[in-house]
Amino acid sequence: MSIVDAFFDSIPFANHLGIELDEVGDGHAVGHVDLRDEHSSNPGSMIAHGGVAYSLADTIGGAAVVDLNETVTPTIDMRIDYLAPATGERLVAEAEVTRNGNNVATVTVDVEDGEGTAVATARGVYKTAGAPGQNPWTGGGRE
Repeated sequence: MSIVDAFFDSIPFANHLGIELDEVGDGHAVGHVDLRDEHSSNPGSMIAHGGVAYSLADTIGGAAVVDLNETVTPTIDMRIDYLAPATGERLVAEAEVTRNGNNVATVTVDVEDGEGTAVATARGVYKTAGAPGQNPWTGGGRE
């Protein structure tokens, strides 16, 4: 099992939302979430809450960065532009690391519905360096 798979499988929030990592390698990642009633922001029909698309983009973007750095890479910042309502049965995110520096990495993420309609585009910045053991995921944070 790769470090990305092990790390990804241990994210309680991503597991709660149902986010799945489909492929990862060379700073590229693809993942999806099958939409459920509790993902909707509308009680009368499925219109996925923007937080679902954001969480998918952030998680899959992070997987692409972890793949290149082989360590935890916390999100520093993410900007997302919503392009269309997500009304289908699935959201799919595709992430590409555009810069992997000594201290930060930048990732672009495109989110589409299951039929290929662009739902959102995002740009994330992730921390790639720090003192060993100094992050909340490996014992440096709150217990």
